[in-house]
Parts: sequence; C-alpha cells; structure tokens
Amino acid sequence: MKINNGLGFKRDKLKAEVKDMILKNKYPICEFDTSKDPLIQAANFLAKSLPEKCVITFFRKELDRFVAENNLPVIGYLNSEVFDIPVYEYVHGADRLCITMAFCGAPGAVVTLEELHAMGCKKFIICGGAGALTKDSKVGEIIIPVSAVRDEGTSYHYLEPSREIECHKETVEIVVSYLKQMGIPFTTGKTWTSDAIYRETPDMIELRRNEGCITVEMEAAAFFAVSQYYNIPLAQLLYAGDDVSGEAWDSRNWNMQKNIRYNLISTAIEIVKKL
Repeated sequence: MKINNGLGFKRDKLKAEVKDMILKNKYPICEFDTSKDPLIQAANFLAKSLPEKCVITFFRKELDRFVAENNLPVIGYLNSEVFDIPVYEYVHGADRLCITMAFCGAPGAVVTLEELHAMGCKKFIICGGAGALTKDSKVGEIIIPVSAVRDEGTSYHYLEPSREIECHKETVEIVVSYLKQMGIPFTTGKTWTSDAIYRETPDMIELRRNEGCITVEMEAAAFFAVSQYYNIPLAQLLYAGDDVSGEAWDSRNWNMQKNIRYNLISTAIEIVKKL
C-alpha cells in the first residue's frame, strides 16, 4: 500500500518555486526573471491573421517603392501612439508572406516581433543597415550577423545575462546557402548591438572591433533573444552603410544606396520562402 505522507506535494511545490525565480544581481539590468508568465502578452489582444512567413525591413522608401510596383494590399497594422506601421501581403504562386517595417531600436524591434508572432508569423528574415567597424568594409557589402554583443537592454529580459548571443543557426545556414547559390557576395561575422548611436566613442569602437565585431547597429541582439525565447527561425541581412572605423565619421551616403536597399528586400523575400 502506498502511503501519502504529503512529501510528494511538498516536493512538487518546491520544484515549482525553484523553476520560476528572479536571479538577483547588483545591477538591475542583470537581474533576470525565469518566469514565462508576464502580465501582458501580445496574444491577449491580437488575433492570428497573418501568414507564417514574414520579412521585416528598415528601408521605408524602398519598401514603399516595392509595394507600389507590386500593388501589395495592406492586411494589418502595427499600432503605436506615434504612428502605425502597415503590414503588406505578398503572394507569388504558392508562396504567401507578409512584409512590414519594425519600430527602431531594441525595444521597438522586440515589440514588432512579439506582435507579429502573436498575429501568426512564425519565420522571419530581417534586412537593415549597419555601421562598419572595419576599414576594409565597402559600402553596400552584405553582412550576415551570426552573433551579437549585447550592449542594449531589451535582450536581458528574455535571456539570462551573457556577453554575446547567437543567431538561429539553421536559419543562418539557409541564408548562407542561398546567397552562395545566387553568387551574391557576403560576409558573416559578429555585430555590436548598442542602444546609443551618439555614444559610439573611438575607444569603445576599438574595444568592440578587438573582440571581433565588424558592424554596429541597434536591434540584432534583441531580435536574436526573442528568437531564442520562442524558438523562432530568424536571421538578418545587414548592409554595410556608414563607416565608423576611422578618426572621423564617414556617412558614405549610406541612406542613398537605393538599389542596394531595394535588392536586399527582394533577396530577403526569396530567402524567407525557403524557411
């Protein structure tokens, strides 16, 4: 006969308490709550209405051109108090996906990803620009970030503190394979994700470059963290824009590379079809 002495219940309760806990730290940004039960979730107020595959871009003018040339319909919005971002539907043969933009910076990027995921998107390719940290970089060069230095705040609310975070390996492999097949030149490497574009000092740039970073941007580490948190296939295409590797900033007319930016959107669409 099995006697219930209450120890089993106590063990189960103890396991539950150990499972969800706050990892304390001297610095608030390094404190991490292991619980996955937040008070507010995007799925509480957003319905599944979007295709599973999604392209996110930061190139507004080039996206507007692509939408106009392909007569893409609006099938949803990402809403905010400042402005609303339309989500467009793209259908080509049996392929159906959506294309939209992200709010800027790590917090905005995570809100975008959370809400698109709640609305039904499960696989993502993201394209945007980045500052070049190496002197041999050419404007327009395609960079595939395989990891990111977490010099922002948002990723620390999704994963325990660490210096770096990796991109979704299987998706990176698909991106690399496609670019090779198409004969499109690219570079893989580490990126530095920073919240503060006006605090990229020469010494900090040198420090990041010495630890292997070849670009600097504001979203990759946060995108990668949400990808890991939900196990979402995701990868990013960056193009080398302005140059911050020298003694003075060189814009290299990074925001005027219209054909490069437009082609990057088209490339992202072709890649996301393969996920």
